Amino acid sequence: MCLCVSVFAVTQQGNVRTIARKGKPGKPIDGAVIRIRGSHNAVQSRDNGDFSVLLYDMNNGDPYAIASIVKAGYEPAEQELIGRRIPCSDKVPLEILLVSRTQLQQEKDEIAAKARANVEVYYEKRLAELNRLLAAKRLSEQEYSKRLEELEGKYERFEPLLQAMSDKLARTDYERLDSLTTLIQNAIESGDPDEAERLVREKGDLDAREAAIREQEERIARAQQTIDEAQAQLDQQRAITARNKQDLADDYFRLYSAFLSRFQNDSANFYIQKRAALDTLNVDYQLQAGLFVKEIMADLDLARTYFERAYRICETQYGEISGQMATTCHEIGYIYKAKRQLDTALEWYNRSLAIREQERGEDSPAVAETLNNLGELYTAKKDWKQAMEYHSRALQIREKHFDANSLQVAESKNNIAGVYFRQEQYKKAEALWLEVHDIYAENPKVPQRRIADNNINLGGVAYKQGRYTEAISLFEQAAAVYTKVLGATHPQTRNANAMLQATKKKIDSLNK
Repeated sequence: MCLCVSVFAVTQQGNVRTIARKGKPGKPIDGAVIRIRGSHNAVQSRDNGDFSVLLYDMNNGDPYAIASIVKAGYEPAEQELIGRRIPCSDKVPLEILLVSRTQLQQEKDEIAAKARANVEVYYEKRLAELNRLLAAKRLSEQEYSKRLEELEGKYERFEPLLQAMSDKLARTDYERLDSLTTLIQNAIESGDPDEAERLVREKGDLDAREAAIREQEERIARAQQTIDEAQAQLDQQRAITARNKQDLADDYFRLYSAFLSRFQNDSANFYIQKRAALDTLNVDYQLQAGLFVKEIMADLDLARTYFERAYRICETQYGEISGQMATTCHEIGYIYKAKRQLDTALEWYNRSLAIREQERGEDSPAVAETLNNLGELYTAKKDWKQAMEYHSRALQIREKHFDANSLQVAESKNNIAGVYFRQEQYKKAEALWLEVHDIYAENPKVPQRRIADNNINLGGVAYKQGRYTEAISLFEQAAAVYTKVLGATHPQTRNANAMLQATKKKIDSLNK
């Protein structure tokens, strides 16, 4: 018996290269392993970065998705590429961009440091203005304290946003930018938000550009009615609109970055939400808008709206197992944790952990991030055993992937020390906080306030162990930093001074 089977397939060509950065052109990557979802076979890129994969039972235009891209020391520059549905084509090659993890971390640190310097400048200006109003008696002590607390809260929430911003910018491929956009990108990365804003506005009125895009979209909708006669024209219009829409979205993000670097929250909020509204089917836009309103605007309900929209997008575009779904579950878990709905938060965190373990492996840095947050959640539940277990696993992973003096390792050690302190195991807590102190001493990028916070922790364990003179010295060091950076009337400065005075009174009472 002869069984005849009709098999059809599309040969999808592609190329793998590194992203191009300023002064560093992209280079082809060989040996990258690409696996297509639903297929048991994997293909490798050749010396020139080219690869081809046979997509069975598909016609041109049918969607496929990449399950994984593996190359030692590299990761996809476009994280959303994994799991995204892509129309196959035997004529249009797929370009895959990878970035060296070492290069990525270095450039992220450099971009964040320059942006952080701008934030510090604008923070100090706001602080000086509050002090001036207080001195001129145009603010009451109560109103001054309220505004100062608000300012400080906003400042403290900037770090995760700066990290997200620098990650996005450090993944930008310069070969895909035109000359003017390259200048804008350079200005943002160099810590010159004023120049970046000026150059963006040189491209034309933003409202007019958006209005033009909306008009183009309307024309597309009308053209759809006569798709048989105008298919070629419609496809061209779609491509133009997509490019223009992406360009405008990128400029919204660049303006957001400029205002964020200048500590101008309202304007940054306006543009990051404009970008999210421009394309409500882009999961990254929703996640980044949600992160901003969560961290800076402290609007948890609005943040959840963005995160839940991102979740629905992930369900339809990426499926259950994807990096975007893991991030979305993580952020929804954070919202429930902040609202003290800890059991619900735990469910979402566990979903994020399961996805990240399956997608990236059980010892990846992304898994360590979720483990760290689970540790903090169990700390909030006062379940010290579980908190210690998750923080310890996170530390082990971070020590494997990061330098021993990295801030990631310091964060895990600080969290473990906090669990020890709450269990009154002061010697163990102190030993770890001393290690954190040494890490900070080796890292010139650590803010002075973080060092002061660690001195407060060390002073606390010294006090608990009866070493009051040592505690006084540590509290004095912290108070001096707070006074210099935040001012004498800042709540943290007052708290440090209060702890200092309480310790001195303790010594006086013992000497009587």
